[in-house]
Amino acid sequence: MKKTTKSEVLRILCEHGGEPVSGEVLACEIGVSRNSVWKAVTALKDEGYNIDGKQKRGYVLSDSNVLSPMEISRFLTDKELGGRIIMYDEVDSTNNAAKRYALSSTSRDVFDRVFVANSQTAGRGRLGRSFYSPPESGVYISFLLHPKLLAESAVMLTTAASVAVCRAIENITDARSEIKWVNDVYINGKKVCGILTEAVTDFESGAVESVVIGIGINVSTDDFPEDVKNVAGNIGSDAAYIGSIRSRLAAEVINQVDSIVCKEILLSGNYEYIREYRERSIVLDKDIVILNTNEMAHVTDIDDRGGLVVETADGVKKVLSTGEISIRPI
Repeated sequence: MKKTTKSEVLRILCEHGGEPVSGEVLACEIGVSRNSVWKAVTALKDEGYNIDGKQKRGYVLSDSNVLSPMEISRFLTDKELGGRIIMYDEVDSTNNAAKRYALSSTSRDVFDRVFVANSQTAGRGRLGRSFYSPPESGVYISFLLHPKLLAESAVMLTTAASVAVCRAIENITDARSEIKWVNDVYINGKKVCGILTEAVTDFESGAVESVVIGIGINVSTDDFPEDVKNVAGNIGSDAAYIGSIRSRLAAEVINQVDSIVCKEILLSGNYEYIREYRERSIVLDKDIVILNTNEMAHVTDIDDRGGLVVETADGVKKVLSTGEISIRPI
């Protein structure tokens, strides 16, 4: 983030963790006039930050429903990752932004950059579907990673990301989240999160050069389009009113993706997360329809690579590594 009077005021108020800071102290530390501090505070309040002026005490920053690198960084376990956040008020899609960035990125760090948006104009889900992404009500975030994996192993990153989202949601709310294979997160029977993973591969080696993992979470979204209103939900009305919940949630998703996807899987080769993925599954031991073939099948297991183990109606056993399913009603 470029240093401005506004960004410096925000930084100092964040660092004081809810304690008042006088205009004089702010002006002195930043090297500007008190009038400039007042203008910066006014601008921050216009952007949605909850800043109270305490007479003879100073300014106090309270939790705010604002997404910004500064707010998100407050809740990161690894503060260094705050410098890797690229923020948009509005973007076509965070996945598109990540792919555009990847074209010029020279980094080969496992964790390259994370792209966060307040809203998306062309958010996408799997199979080219649109993902409703209105402002101020969701978390829309994409990770640019550089794993050293073969293309057929990349599906594990999607399943791991869904576990990361579940943990993130539960670490800041009381909601219990579950997973519909392969990558949709549900709460109380409603889809609250979709994940779209896109890989760039080297055709000669078959290795994945970079991966973009896009995550869209409905925090307080409730006015859904007609085609998804019966299946979509949010993480809970109580949670929606917690101050800074979107920044907390974005930070916790970053924390969990860094922990599970980057450190455990890509750097350590630890795939223990798959046990949790199975425990959270809502499709195990269920009758399903494999939508691309219209086959009826019964789910018997999820293998160690995240594949769905099924037995079709005519007794054929197979493993699905991609595709889409629908749970048959009882």
